Amino acid sequence: MYSLQRLMLLVVLTGSFNAFAATDGTLGTTSTGTVNVSITIPALVQISGLADIALGTPVAFPVTGNTTACIYSNVASPLGSYFVTATSTNASAGAFRVNDGGTNFITYSAYWNNAAAAAQTTLLTSGTKTAQQTGGNAVSLTCGGTPNANFNISFSAAQVAGAPAATYTDTVTLLITPT
Repeated sequence: MYSLQRLMLLVVLTGSFNAFAATDGTLGTTSTGTVNVSITIPALVQISGLADIALGTPVAFPVTGNTTACIYSNVASPLGSYFVTATSTNASAGAFRVNDGGTNFITYSAYWNNAAAAAQTTLLTSGTKTAQQTGGNAVSLTCGGTPNANFNISFSAAQVAGAPAATYTDTVTLLITPT
């Protein structure tokens, strides 16, 4: 019985391979051959349209800043979905931090919104992938010129309290992945 099942499987597999094979024509006044064409498109994503966030010298807190982005994703289920991993150059234990070029750091909050509005929708942890996001554009690499996502940050009064006067900076890498 086991050998019969293996033989049947072999026949089915062999038959399916032949169904996708090119065929040659026969000799005659006309001759027709067939060629099967296939292509596999991988899941692709792209982030574009980002701008630096410069907060200047705030006098009141909380202070927030943001940049819109265009997310392209051809992921099929759900269409236009993607994941985000935001990583702070100065991160410590998942916290986003700016640095004064020396030993002083200020922690700040970072958020992702899968729409262009600067809403604090998904709280980010540096280096940690988000849950699946939706809203990516599945048609245009440039989103037709209309942003569809937002990365935003916030500094509270408590976060900056006691920080020495200086210019603090950070670089955040936004990694967009299909899975």
